[in-house]
Amino acid sequence: MAKNDNAHAIRFAQSLRAVSGDTHADTFASLYPLSKSADIEKKYQWAQNVCAYLEEHFDAETIMQIRKNCRCNDGSSIAKKLLKYWKASDSTEQFVEAFNQKETFAALEYIAENRIRFCYPECYCACVKRVPGSLPKTWCYCTLGNAEGIFRAVFGESAKVSLLETIKSGAARCVMEVEW
Repeated sequence: MAKNDNAHAIRFAQSLRAVSGDTHADTFASLYPLSKSADIEKKYQWAQNVCAYLEEHFDAETIMQIRKNCRCNDGSSIAKKLLKYWKASDSTEQFVEAFNQKETFAALEYIAENRIRFCYPECYCACVKRVPGSLPKTWCYCTLGNAEGIFRAVFGESAKVSLLETIKSGAARCVMEVEW
């Protein structure tokens, strides 16, 4: 039996188990194992399998809940940077401008005093970024979970984040809208 010890597979199984129970988690793990030693093509194929399985078995809200829990980290280092800019700013526009002047890993776009867009210029997903193929937006909901953690640390628990565009689903960048 193939090993299922890749960090992405472990997080996915844990999230699937937490949201839908043992049956789906065990079924998926046995059908689509992913080992630590998997190459980029196997990881990409596994990601396609994740999306197909979720879309076949769950509604959109449940898919989002499962994938949001699969985030690779809690985003605390990015939240710390954003919080520094936020605390030093007198307005949302000033916050956006200060962040964009210093940071290059992402950009902010001002919409209103309580709404911005957070944009990644490239795909940062360690599992799929090196393979040029596309994936359904389903795959990218993990970054939504990451962004929620980041922006709730900055703006409070009421912050809401929506995933608007993703590179892997064909857009030129990944874009999330944040409202608080």
